[in-house]
Amino acid sequence: MKKLLIITIPVLFFMAGCADNASTDETESILLALLDADDAAGVDGFDSGGDMDLDHDVGLETEGVGRTFSDTLSFGEGYRIRFGRRLLDRERTVEFETGEDTAIGLVTHTIMGEFIAKAIDTSNQEQIDSLSFTKDFSSIFTRKVRFVKVDDPSSPDGYRWKIDALTPMTGGSGDKVSLTDLSFHALTDSLDVGELLYSYTADELGDLYIDRESLPTFTAFSRIVAFANITNTGPEYTMDSTGVGEWVFLNYGRNHLQRGRRHLHDSGMFFDETMNDNTHSGAMRVHGPGPGQVRGVFRTFTEAIDLATIFVSDGGYNTSVWSIPYRVERP
Repeated sequence: MKKLLIITIPVLFFMAGCADNASTDETESILLALLDADDAAGVDGFDSGGDMDLDHDVGLETEGVGRTFSDTLSFGEGYRIRFGRRLLDRERTVEFETGEDTAIGLVTHTIMGEFIAKAIDTSNQEQIDSLSFTKDFSSIFTRKVRFVKVDDPSSPDGYRWKIDALTPMTGGSGDKVSLTDLSFHALTDSLDVGELLYSYTADELGDLYIDRESLPTFTAFSRIVAFANITNTGPEYTMDSTGVGEWVFLNYGRNHLQRGRRHLHDSGMFFDETMNDNTHSGAMRVHGPGPGQVRGVFRTFTEAIDLATIFVSDGGYNTSVWSIPYRVERP
């Protein structure tokens, strides 16, 4: 009997280990499915599907009319710039730390594609081939997602997993430009900067968990203004007398068929008080949740991009991106 016990105990430990591994694999499969189904997560919306005007709305509810705005800035000899991306490949990896009632997933997105920059002649709206180009790019984005186990009498196990909170997603390409601060303010009826709605700093983003049920929320068709602070280690490639070496854009939406973009300026005009002080700002009217919808979840991608990336074919690819999910609700 002693020999039998000596043989049986390792077998029991082996069987328990297999059961634990199977249980872990099953749990991680459930968590991945939750991640796939959540509108707040993911990188869809960063891809524009091709070149676009600097400011545009496509497929979003903009008070009943989908609009595309042409950029009003001209450069040099009467041309304007369109740019965008076409994603060609993407990979997602998730590293889980799973406890009894809580799990943390470190999500890493690696995306590769084609960056497209086009110069359009403002006299005839035709592409200027000598100033237009494409270049390959790759970017890495990371965020943490927290999952919790909650009671659910309708489940055979008596519980289910859900996404409890997630951090902003951060990343980009190169180390030349960096976002340091981002804030959103209400815009008053007299077009003055009003109440601070939300603010974020680079130091806090990695461990700043945003409650999934309390995402930043904006009222449909209200006016807001965004401020973004950046650093640019140079050398800076400039295009005009402002001396600004980077542009900042607020991208928003769900995917390349439902997205918008606003150029935040550092020109010393409108809401930007001081030219070339690395604070970029711009106003926008919030889109709607979609026809027939009371509320909806979307994603922002605030991006600082070095001007050599846009204007020089061999000028590298340098960007800094923060992605924060948000909710839009009807008044």
